[in-house]
Amino acid sequence: MDVNHLTTRAAIGSPVRALLELLEAWAFDAQDARARRQGWTVHRPAPLIRVYRNPRFDTMIPCEHCAGEGVTTRGACRTCLGSGRERP
Repeated sequence: MDVNHLTTRAAIGSPVRALLELLEAWAFDAQDARARRQGWTVHRPAPLIRVYRNPRFDTMIPCEHCAGEGVTTRGACRTCLGSGRERP
């Protein structure tokens, strides 16, 4: 294995990584701050990707009338309005 090739490749990647981080900050800082102010969690699974989650959804349970499907034999569930979830 050529170790010099790996170090050179890492050195080239550093400016690109720094530029990518600047781009991420420019694109997402305002949205991230807004989500955190509202109590949401922000997860960064990969560069330029964000997953925003409202923890209040963790308190919801499957709708008993439609078994969490959002539909019944008559169409959209009227209890959960088709979401398949309701608050306890």
